[in-house]
Amino acid sequence: MIIFVAGIHGVGKTYLAAPIAKQLGIRHATASQLIREERGGQSWGKDKQVSEVDDNQTALISAVSRLKESDPSLLLDGHFVLRGEHGVHIPIAEKVFRCLRIDAVLLLECDVEVISVRLSERGDHSWNVADLASFAIAEAAHANRVATMLGLPLQIMRTPNPAQFKEVVEALLKRRPHIQINA
Repeated sequence: MIIFVAGIHGVGKTYLAAPIAKQLGIRHATASQLIREERGGQSWGKDKQVSEVDDNQTALISAVSRLKESDPSLLLDGHFVLRGEHGVHIPIAEKVFRCLRIDAVLLLECDVEVISVRLSERGDHSWNVADLASFAIAEAAHANRVATMLGLPLQIMRTPNPAQFKEVVEALLKRRPHIQINA
């Protein structure tokens, strides 16, 4: 089972998913990590502006397919919308998520003022609050659109704590009886 943990940069995807995956005995990976590994580099900078979107998504699909051969359960964190040149929102095609064979979507949301501080602390000063708000709206809208098109359960969580996040992940995993949780 693949649970796609989505949300804009700085929302807390990896912060929440990595330790919970470890607790549950399942794998966690970020889409950016898998793309970097598959392609031997990355096509984005600190400002998160992405080039070579199609090549990156092809690499992600290939990497996830390989992972699924050895690990039936995966918390994959990534995005439904990418940041293109001049802050243009680039929605990732529905067919990418179909090819990834995700089983559920967990969309994280948070106040954009909080996210702005987090990104600044990471050295990314390329966003303003209006940009983040616009990006968050685009991410949520496309997550909803893709989940509806693919018939996937979509769970939206606003600023969850680790216990709340774990509870939702466990509930999503239990929808698939063949998946075992090693808690």
